[in-house]
Amino acid sequence: MDPEQDNDPRALAQRRLEAMVGRGELSLAEFSDRAAKIWAATCPAELEVALSGLPAGSDPAAPPAAHHAGPPAPRPGAAIVVDEGQKTTSIFDTLKREGRWMLPDDYRLTSWMGEIYLDAREAVVDRPRTHLQLDLWAANARVLLPPGVSVTITGNRTMTDLKIDEGRYEVHGGPHLDIEINGFMASAKIKILAAGEKIPKTWKWF
Repeated sequence: MDPEQDNDPRALAQRRLEAMVGRGELSLAEFSDRAAKIWAATCPAELEVALSGLPAGSDPAAPPAAHHAGPPAPRPGAAIVVDEGQKTTSIFDTLKREGRWMLPDDYRLTSWMGEIYLDAREAVVDRPRTHLQLDLWAANARVLLPPGVSVTITGNRTMTDLKIDEGRYEVHGGPHLDIEINGFMASAKIKILAAGEKIPKTWKWF
């Protein structure tokens, strides 16, 4: 962060959010929404609104808390709950993650002639930097990310189409994703889209 911003209340508020998302206390979308409000604030009252509802006294220097996966949340009135959260390989079918879900580090998904769909806008991470690996064998992948998340794309791709739509959002030092995309005769599409914003029907063609 720019040293000249060290005393800027917005910069201090930003650090607080970064610490919280790194401890898994905010989803990526929650971080994105509050960060946008912080940098749009023009007075202390607006800054207070951006931080309203957060736990008091969150220490930006505190280390990320270890995440312990629990059982799947039951649906009210349902006798059977199917949890496919641990499924990481698909053959001729679709791997889907959406809603509020935990994105662990070194998360690897593989698809053989199928599809991977990741809506990470409401995902929760418990570290500032997370590694995600997608292995695509004649398969397609679509990834949605919220504004405020920076991304580095790596990997080995042969006859694979990679398309990225960043939109017009600004990034303010939020969590970082290292996405490794390995593909053969595959397609991968990544789009930045705010939580709650309608997914355009044309996305599959961009």
